[in-house]
Amino acid sequence: MTLISAKVINVNSDAQIAAATLAVALLGAAAATASPVLPRSAIVELSTVQKYFPQVAREQYSGMNKTAAANPVATRSVIFVSADGSKKVTLSVDRYASGGDALSAFHIAVAKSKIPGFAPISIPVIGQSSFAGRVTRGNETHVGLGAVDGNLVVGATLAGYAATDANVQHLISLARLEDAQAKR
Repeated sequence: MTLISAKVINVNSDAQIAAATLAVALLGAAAATASPVLPRSAIVELSTVQKYFPQVAREQYSGMNKTAAANPVATRSVIFVSADGSKKVTLSVDRYASGGDALSAFHIAVAKSKIPGFAPISIPVIGQSSFAGRVTRGNETHVGLGAVDGNLVVGATLAGYAATDANVQHLISLARLEDAQAKR
């Protein structure tokens, strides 16, 4: 018998609902069982993120990716934020037992991306396959992408940034660097 616990979160705005929905949609439903945490070195450093998004000033969170789809072997998520907390860059990597498991988890995330207000964004392929999109609720926009590469699923999300071509290109570049970092 598997016991699953759930935490109720108070959501106070449409923007918070959009953020939570997009994160789950892009990266999948939370894993039913806890996964070990990958080392911090699986995610690029703050200085690398600042090259693309200079507004970020610090790490707000580093630990298990709570939105990993299916049952990864290990995960890591790092949230980088601006000094006032209004802008966020979230990077994650989930390692699966096999490439097939990673691809299945990726397909789950793609299927869950079909939420009201989600608009796909065309991007070049990262790894074997990738997808991206944006959603805006109120005054806050979230841009996210996911990629599968071998037994890894990599995620990159912006919150509080406009969905400009430049920001999307920066996110793609950062996701490519993250994919390479995760394979080390």
